[in-house]
Amino acid sequence: MSLNMKTLTQALAKTAAVIEKTVQTTVQEVTGPKPLQDYDLLDQIGSAGPGLVWKLYSAKARSGSALSHQYPTVCVWLLDKRTLSEARVRAGLSKSVEDSFFDVVRADAARLVRLRHPGVVHVVQALDESKYAMAMVTEPLFASVANALGNVDNIAKVPKELKGMEMGLLEVKHGLLQIAESLNFLHSNARLIHRAVSPESILITSSGAWKLGGFGFAISADQSGDVANVQAFHYSEYDVEDSLLPLQPSLNYTAPELVRSKTSSVGCFSDIFSFGCLAYHLIACKPLFDCNNNVKMYMNNLTYLSSGPFSSIPAELVPDLQKMLSANETSRPTALDFMSSPFFRNDTRLRALRFLDHMLERDNMQKSEFLKALSDMWKDFDSRVLRYKVLPPLCAELRNMVMQPMILPMVLTIAESQDKSDFELSTLPALVPVFSTAAGETLLLLVKHADLIINKASQEHLVSHLLPLLVRAYDDNDARMQEEGLKRTVSLARQLDVQLVKQAILPRVHGLALKTTVAAVRVNALLCFGDMVQVLDKHAVLEILQTIQRCTAVDRSAPTLMCTLGVSNSILKKFGLEFAAEHVLPLLSPLLVAQQLNVQQFAKYMLFVRISSGITAISYSPFGLSDLIRNDKKQRE
Repeated sequence: MSLNMKTLTQALAKTAAVIEKTVQTTVQEVTGPKPLQDYDLLDQIGSAGPGLVWKLYSAKARSGSALSHQYPTVCVWLLDKRTLSEARVRAGLSKSVEDSFFDVVRADAARLVRLRHPGVVHVVQALDESKYAMAMVTEPLFASVANALGNVDNIAKVPKELKGMEMGLLEVKHGLLQIAESLNFLHSNARLIHRAVSPESILITSSGAWKLGGFGFAISADQSGDVANVQAFHYSEYDVEDSLLPLQPSLNYTAPELVRSKTSSVGCFSDIFSFGCLAYHLIACKPLFDCNNNVKMYMNNLTYLSSGPFSSIPAELVPDLQKMLSANETSRPTALDFMSSPFFRNDTRLRALRFLDHMLERDNMQKSEFLKALSDMWKDFDSRVLRYKVLPPLCAELRNMVMQPMILPMVLTIAESQDKSDFELSTLPALVPVFSTAAGETLLLLVKHADLIINKASQEHLVSHLLPLLVRAYDDNDARMQEEGLKRTVSLARQLDVQLVKQAILPRVHGLALKTTVAAVRVNALLCFGDMVQVLDKHAVLEILQTIQRCTAVDRSAPTLMCTLGVSNSILKKFGLEFAAEHVLPLLSPLLVAQQLNVQQFAKYMLFVRISSGITAISYSPFGLSDLIRNDKKQRE
C-alpha cells in the first residue's frame, strides 16, 4: 500500500497541534493564566468591575523576564472562577448565568485592548484564562472609584490608603473632568455607548488619573437604534441584593430609558445620565439612587428628582447636573458641554491641574509662566492632590533640563510628605536621572535635600545614586557645595558599610580639611571627623589625628581649635584614656599656648588635658577616673 506523504504530514501537524494545546492547557491548570506566570503579585490594592469581581494586585515582572519594563510595577487583574462558581451554586443560580457573566467579562477585556486613548485603562497583557481563573495586566492602578468611595468588597486586606479615605472637591472635579474627556472620545471618535458608567467601572491610576474601564455592556452607537440586536436589561420589581453575577449594570447608575422594558433607542445620552449619578455620588458623598435593584423604587425616586436632592451640590453645578439627570434624554448635555460648566471653568486651581495634565505638550515659555504662578498656589492643595495630581506631571517634566531649576524644589518639598515605599516607587525613579546629570545650582539643591533621600531610600539606592552625588559635591570647586556635602556626610555614612565609608568618603573629607582656604569648609570637615569617630577603627582615627595636626599647623583660629577639641573628646569617649593620652594629648598640648583661645575655651582645653593626663595616676592609684575628675573640680574651685 502506497503511503501518501502529504496526508501523513498533515496528520502529524494536527497531532502536534493537539499535543501542544494539551500541554498548554495542562500547564495553565497547574500554574494559572499567563499573567500569573510572568508576574509576581505583591499586595492587593483594590477591586473593580461588575460586582467588584476583579481583584486588583500590584505586581512586578519576574526576574529574567523578557517583558517590556514600561512600568516599574503593573496591576494584575485576577478573577477566581472557581470561587464564583461555588458561590453561584450556593445561590441557586444556573450555569448559564455564570457563562453569560464570564462572556461580559471577556467582552470588557477585549474592548480594553482595542481602545487606545489616554482616558481608557491601558492593557499591558491581554486577558488569559485557565479552568479556574482569569487574569490580565494593565498599567499600575491605585484602586477603583468604588473603593475610594468606601466600597471595599472583595478585598481581603484593605490597604491603609483606602481606610477612611476622603477625596477633596478639587480632586473630584479633576477626576470628573478627565472622565468627561474620555466619554467625549468614546461618543465622538470611538462611536461607543458605555452603558455602565459607575464607580466600579472608573479606575484611578497610581499617578492619580481617572480612567474608563468596564466595557462589558458597551455597544456601538451605530447599532443603538437597532432594538432587535441591543441586549435588554432586566431589573427586578422588588428589593434584591446586588447580584452575585450581574448581567446588567447597577440600577443606581442606569439611565431610565435603559430600565424601561420598551425603549425605542439607546444613545450616548444614556451615559450622560449615568455620569450625572456618579458626579452626584462623588460630590454629595451619597448615591443619588439607593434602590436595591428595585425598579419601582427607582421610578419613584426619578419622579421626585427635579425638586429635592441638590441642596448639598455647589450652586454653580446644579443647573448642569439637573440637565444631565433629566428623564428626557434629548435634554441632556453632551460630555463636551459638561466640560464647559462654570463648576469647572471658574476654578483657578483646577485650571492649574488641567495645565499639568497637558504640560508635556506646552513650550518652555508657557511652562515657565505657569510654574511661577504654581509656586504661589500649590501650597493650598491638599496632600492627596499634591501626591496624585501635582507630583506625577512634575516628575515627568524633570527630564526637561531647562525647567529643572523651577520644578525640582517643588518635587523635593512635596516628596517630604511621602512615606518611604511611596517615595521609592513614584518619585525616586524620576530623580535618579537628575542625580547623574545635576551640576551647578541643581546639584547644590539636591545636596541640601540629601537628608530626604537618606531617610526615604534603601541602602542600595543610597550607594548607587546618592553617594556618587555627594562625591561630586566634594570634588566641586564651589565652597557652598563642599560645605553642604560635608553637612550631610555623617547621615549618609551611618547608612553605609564602614569599608565603603573609608574608601569613598573619608579620603575626600581629609582632602577638604587640608586643601580648603574657606574656614566653613574646614570646620565642617572637622565636625565630620568628630561624628564619624564612633564608627571608625583606631587606624582610621590615627589618620584623622595626622590630618588635624597638619590643619592646626597652618590654622589656629578659634573655630578650628574648638573643632579639634571636639574630635579629641569623641576619641576619648570611644577609645578611652590610654589611647587619648598616647595619641591625642601630644596633639593638643602645643595648642594650649594659642592666643586665639578665650578664657572659656582655654578652660575646656585644660579640662581635657587634665583628664587625659590622669592616665598615669590611674595606673598607680586606687582612685578611678571619676575621683580624678572630682578632685580636679575641687582644685579649680
